[in-house]
Amino acid sequence: MSRAFVNEDAGAGEAPRFQLPGREDPSYDLAAARALLQGADIGDTASAESATGYYWGEPRLRPFVERIRDEAVEDGDERLEQLAARFLRVRSGPDASTRETRTTMRQDDSGSSEIDEALNPHRGEEQARAREHTADLLAHRGVLLFGNEGDEELADLWSAVERFESLVEARGGDTMTNAPDSSEPDNPAFVLPERKARESASEYTRRILDAAAELTNFER
Repeated sequence: MSRAFVNEDAGAGEAPRFQLPGREDPSYDLAAARALLQGADIGDTASAESATGYYWGEPRLRPFVERIRDEAVEDGDERLEQLAARFLRVRSGPDASTRETRTTMRQDDSGSSEIDEALNPHRGEEQARAREHTADLLAHRGVLLFGNEGDEELADLWSAVERFESLVEARGGDTMTNAPDSSEPDNPAFVLPERKARESASEYTRRILDAAAELTNFER
């Protein structure tokens, strides 16, 4: 049994239980991270989320999941390493350049953007590359883009897609088998919602996050 998993299942057909200390215990977050990965391993992330109070991909647990991943690599536990990588993907986003685009777009109108442009004349090129990269990632997921989406909207949309895909994988689904153009998906709930005609990017992002929220209560 892996160092990261402590399985206290009472028996077949019963909801899995997870060994967790009190929330005031300094070791709680590490135990919660292990419980979420255990839940994903047995196809019942929802129970682990309910038991720990954390959702899959919780940023607070990232350092602990990284530690578990390193242990898995040391132990040669490929399954656990894969699960940890899925968890970490939720927060990491497409790449650093996309996160930088988010920060840049939040600048106010006081002139700071002009000052920054003078200090870094290549920032515009970096933003353009980040935008193109994010658009390519979304296109490969079958996401319809109208071309009028702002940088912030694209970044939010990608984060929502990443959240949805990670939850599908945590529940035993394959994002390739359950792609929007799949003729026989494993489960309709695992298919990324399609964008409607004239639907704004923000409305579409909200629908994806709503679909992801429904997956937190999905029972395989």
